[in-house]
Amino acid sequence: DYYNKSKQDVVFSEGQMVLLSTKNLRSFAEGSRKLLPRWIGPYPVERMVGNAAVKLVLPADMNIHPTFHVSLIRPYRGTEPVTNANDTPTAVEPGPETWIASKQKEYDVERVLDYRTRRVGKHRRKRTVHEYLVKWTGYSSEHNSWEPARNFSPDMKPLLDEARLRATQSQ
Repeated sequence: DYYNKSKQDVVFSEGQMVLLSTKNLRSFAEGSRKLLPRWIGPYPVERMVGNAAVKLVLPADMNIHPTFHVSLIRPYRGTEPVTNANDTPTAVEPGPETWIASKQKEYDVERVLDYRTRRVGKHRRKRTVHEYLVKWTGYSSEHNSWEPARNFSPDMKPLLDEARLRATQSQ
């Protein structure tokens, strides 16, 4: 009874836009969770399920159950950046990352700028890693990053070969 004095029932109305916590979304957490957004959305509320759960209208390609406890839902205020699990982030600067149905990240490469090799590992287990400096579509130059060759799809091979050739000719 003492606990309930400070608690208020959280009620969301039908059609209200809300953000969903990524806390328990395993399909969303590929790689390091530290850099992922804590909230995704906004998504419209379909209806309240009892006093403590909300059913959301989610895109079909998210492949998750649409009912969540109210502690994982937060009302959307129009000033917050928007990030959807199946969409390109629509914050101040659009990002190259999109989520596809297979739960893998897909990136849009604007240009491959440079090529380098690095030795990684310890002592006898050292191996050579081929990396490419990538300019991402929709990002400024400060977001350019070195990516290992294994991160690229096979259809990117001509672009990678061209960057490697340019880098070796300039040395």
